[in-house]
Amino acid sequence: LRAVLLTSATTIGGLSPILFERSLQAQFLIPMALTLVFGLAVTTFVVLLLVPALIMVQEDLTAMIGRRFATTATAPSAV
Repeated sequence: LRAVLLTSATTIGGLSPILFERSLQAQFLIPMALTLVFGLAVTTFVVLLLVPALIMVQEDLTAMIGRRFATTATAPSAV
């Protein structure tokens, strides 16, 4: 958590002065900096919230399927 947040914060903080620059030379860099800042913000959200949630869902589904097959495999057959 700390490593992802610090890396994202320093990169966004380093690119933010370019976003507010109004010189003619910076006009070529502003779209690139804007894309990087918002892409990094979205990716940080995905890495910190969405990926762990999807891993938990996968583990729950695996456990549920494992229990379902375990109960059907040990059930006695009616002969």
